Amino acid sequence: MIISKDLFLLGDQDYLRLPKDEKRAMVRPAANNPRLESAPSAAIQLPGAEAPPRPLELVFCGLSVCVARRPVLRDVSGVVRPGELLAVMGPSGCGKTTLLNCLSGRTKLDAGWVRLNRERLSKRWKRRICYVLQQDIFFPDLTLRQTLEYAARLRLPDTLSHAQKMQCVDHIIDVLDLTACQDTIIGDYMKRGLSGGEKKRANIACELLTNPSLMLLDEPTSGLDSHSAYSLMRCLKRYAEKEGKTVVVTVHQPSSQIFHMFNKLLLLCNGQTAYFGEVSKVVDFFNNIGLTVIPQYNPADFILEQVKGSEEMKEKIIAASKDARRLPDYPQELLPEYYSNSVNVCDKYTMPKYDDSHLPANGNVGTSGCHCQGGSWTEARNGHSPHSSPSKTVKMCAVMETGAQNSVYSTIVTVGNDEGKLCLDNQSYASSSVSSSDDDMSWHWPTSFWTQFKVLSQRNFQEARPRMLSKLNWVQTVALGVMAGLLWFQLERKEEALHDIQGWMFFSTTYWMLFAHFGALSSFPPEREVINKERLSGAYRLSAYYLAKMVGELPLTITLPAVYHLISYPMLGFHSAAVFLTLLGFLLLNTVVAQSVGFFIGASCMDMQVSITISALYTLATQLFGGYLATNISPWLRWMQYLSMVHYAYQNMQIVEFSDGAPIECAVQTKFDACTNGTKHIPVQAILDAQGASLPLWANTLVLLLFLFLFRVLGYVVLRYFRRPK
Repeated sequence: MIISKDLFLLGDQDYLRLPKDEKRAMVRPAANNPRLESAPSAAIQLPGAEAPPRPLELVFCGLSVCVARRPVLRDVSGVVRPGELLAVMGPSGCGKTTLLNCLSGRTKLDAGWVRLNRERLSKRWKRRICYVLQQDIFFPDLTLRQTLEYAARLRLPDTLSHAQKMQCVDHIIDVLDLTACQDTIIGDYMKRGLSGGEKKRANIACELLTNPSLMLLDEPTSGLDSHSAYSLMRCLKRYAEKEGKTVVVTVHQPSSQIFHMFNKLLLLCNGQTAYFGEVSKVVDFFNNIGLTVIPQYNPADFILEQVKGSEEMKEKIIAASKDARRLPDYPQELLPEYYSNSVNVCDKYTMPKYDDSHLPANGNVGTSGCHCQGGSWTEARNGHSPHSSPSKTVKMCAVMETGAQNSVYSTIVTVGNDEGKLCLDNQSYASSSVSSSDDDMSWHWPTSFWTQFKVLSQRNFQEARPRMLSKLNWVQTVALGVMAGLLWFQLERKEEALHDIQGWMFFSTTYWMLFAHFGALSSFPPEREVINKERLSGAYRLSAYYLAKMVGELPLTITLPAVYHLISYPMLGFHSAAVFLTLLGFLLLNTVVAQSVGFFIGASCMDMQVSITISALYTLATQLFGGYLATNISPWLRWMQYLSMVHYAYQNMQIVEFSDGAPIECAVQTKFDACTNGTKHIPVQAILDAQGASLPLWANTLVLLLFLFLFRVLGYVVLRYFRRPK
């Protein structure tokens, strides 16, 4: 890097107050460094974006991964520069997807390293890598435009207005040619929506919204016809070249048109490198080892046939690939001594007396000056000549890359006045401008908690509404309410009808418990896949999603039970508005608690059949010990009654109905002892004692609220600590 002389004439506080564009102007790429010249100047800025991200050079060397003691990758290396498209090819099971997982930081390496702009892959880099999975994971009921709009509102920073974020969405839709299908739902195997090619482009569009510098795509052409695959790769090629992106794609067997689009090829065979280099040279590589490509034959088909051949042929190709590492045109970044010769620590320095010899006449910092283990230290004074008294002193270190062809100063670091302090970390320096460290030193969520909560609440509501309030659910609820009302129509308040009144209460609580519980259980597995994908990309906090899901789906959860109650209870016999509303409150509370239990079980069990079995056992036990089907429970089983959420809601409905409603008249042949003493109406306590009730209204309500809180917290704990995406 060439460093402006003005940089050394500023104090540290003055430099930090400079605008970012002026900081960038002080440190610019060296004109005589071919590695830096090969990178595009800057990515095209999306509408409304603050500043385009700097281009990234991806270097990975000696990657080795073992799964269950079986080697999947062995000594795989490669380098991709901005504007280039690297294709990773090989037969099925050769380790293509594992390689992408290594490059994105999702798989732990047994050996080797990955560097982005000479910096080790770290957690903050993982958040900035665009990784397009092979599976197209979306919410099926949202349209393409809605999907992109929600992604933009979540992943683009709060510094952009809503209109600017929508401009970014329009830009991506136009770039990927999705205008014609932007109002079509995503769809799934049950609902017809986007085609396979459109889903692939939609998957890529969601990741492109953040304008990443590095894109990793796993089998983007799988399942597409030749024309759709060619159109998709042409979009990626154009995007990489025009906007200076670094793109890595895995492909299985591309057409000749697609194959010649790639800049570089990494061919894998049994987890090892069979070829790495320019696509235009792969034919010569195979010709040199005696494998001649037939004219007018697709080179991709030919080389895949060779790496699928005999073990002797595979070893021959791998050996030739290893010999190619000793050729002069092999990338220097992949040589073992390239990074080991670069200086990365300045320690125990001694400041020399400042003089003009530290700055060359042309204003650029050269190799002269005091070197501290290869790093050049110099002292600058703000606003004063070198011979005047300094008012502020700043110490700076320029790290020189001695392993490159041309020695350049790659990093500028300012330190305080305390001597002996390390100026650079062993694994964390980067050959970028000073201003890049201002943006990359730590990871920050792109949006605030409130923005994430608001957007996710809206999305959860919009996504769940077609599923929870479908036409079939409406018909089922209305029909069930009418049937229940007709079955228990205008029951007289007599002891003979007491069992029927209790039957309506128990049926209502158990039915909506099962409806909400299994509804949450069946909807969570597909939603979990979307959430895991978005969490891996760093789109939002888990706490924001969890709270938004509770709030966003709450109106939908209580709508159908409320409609059922509105239809059936007046047909049963409307006595008091207060009783009607109180019973509705306990019915809805029981429904929400049941949904919480279903969400917890769904989050805990990865297997749907296991979760259904556990849910069936729990809900059936809840009904058996609810207090209606069985009242004479053995003492050694009575404790299970306290684990039944239906028990508390059912008892509360009885307390309200028989205390505040019309009293129940005693029968001639009564079974209540209180009626034998001349009392005309059955005491409320006698009815409750017959059902085995033991807690007052407030205690039952408190237990239901505790159930709600406990299962919601347990669901969050499971997602946060036990079901974290890897």
